[in-house]
Amino acid sequence: MKWISLMLAGWSTLVASLFLASLSGEVSAQLFDSSRYSQYFIQGLVMSGLVVPIILYLYKHVYRMTGVKPKVPVYSWKRLNHFITGVLLATALASLGFIIASLQGWIVIEDWQTPDQWFGALLINILFAIFYEALPEEFGLRGMLYDALRHRFSAWLSVLFQTLLFVSVTVAVALIQALVGLTPGVSINIFYIMLILCFGICLQLLRLWTGSLWTTIGFHLAYLEIMRFVVSPNQYGVPPIIIYHESVPGLGVLISIGMMIIGGIIVSLVILGAKRFIRKST
Repeated sequence: MKWISLMLAGWSTLVASLFLASLSGEVSAQLFDSSRYSQYFIQGLVMSGLVVPIILYLYKHVYRMTGVKPKVPVYSWKRLNHFITGVLLATALASLGFIIASLQGWIVIEDWQTPDQWFGALLINILFAIFYEALPEEFGLRGMLYDALRHRFSAWLSVLFQTLLFVSVTVAVALIQALVGLTPGVSINIFYIMLILCFGICLQLLRLWTGSLWTTIGFHLAYLEIMRFVVSPNQYGVPPIIIYHESVPGLGVLISIGMMIIGGIIVSLVILGAKRFIRKST
């Protein structure tokens, strides 16, 4: 039953750390009247500062349980080049979606903003997104928790169960925030749950065909920044990178999400299928 204990430990670490990180931002704002960027720094520091060392410690127990420690772990710096793979894939899929929508007349791109209007905010948000969201979530969910599940289940069941754990982390933190009187960081509804279900599957499949958590970190980060600075940038006080007109309200969001997540799943399945065919044929 050790794999269950490891799963509970990893899941609890993510839930507790995410709640404490969000709480630290609220406390710093109320007690010290800190700026938004200072809150971002504190939240990212707390989240990664708690999750990453604990998950790396738990990984040692996963390796003892499985009896196998890879020469180059999925989180190794030697696999850092796959970070670019994830960033480029998400960017290419989102760009393809806008190109197709533009050719069909669904979206009309009206203007491109110069970098001096948004680059500073983008850079700050990249640092926040890495340490508060992409790095700790990928280490915990697509990394340690998946490997603990994989010791007990097939790859596809492990992908499914990891995705359900991903959803449960978000829901649990939102419920705890509501119970203690904080505003939940996300609005839990059926659309959001379906979104993170598909997103979790996409990210896990990316890890499977590249063998690197850095791919999922890169893809996760690029997805967040595209959504925040291209599709829905209003909350960051800067103009969007692209100004476009939609034939139907919300179409840009739908196309971006669909192309990046569904496209990422399709690309991953095609590559995994091709690799499996090549192995069988040889």
